Amino acid sequence: MIAPITGSSVDIAVGDFLPIFISSTLVLVFGGGYVGVYTAVKVKLLKSWFMPFAYVFWLLTAYCMYIMGSLTHVNELTAKSLVVAMIGYLILPHAVYYMQDRVHEENEGGH
Repeated sequence: MIAPITGSSVDIAVGDFLPIFISSTLVLVFGGGYVGVYTAVKVKLLKSWFMPFAYVFWLLTAYCMYIMGSLTHVNELTAKSLVVAMIGYLILPHAVYYMQDRVHEENEGGH
């Protein structure tokens, strides 16, 4: 038998369902904007002066994640996990393109 999870439970107000839905949807939209603009600049589909827009999208993503977490009354551990996730989401594209550049340089140097 599975034991019930104990702890305090907080009900979500009915009026918060639409803002939760909208903020969680915007997390996806703005997150896609961040990665899309960042990638487009890195592969030279967009000029480099577009890069600040990628970071604006990331900030909007983080803000919407904060709103969603606040409205759903996440616990302390979940809040910390969301912060770590957003920091990881900021760093991950940098790591991917850094590794891509290193592999490209190694392959160019080997020929």
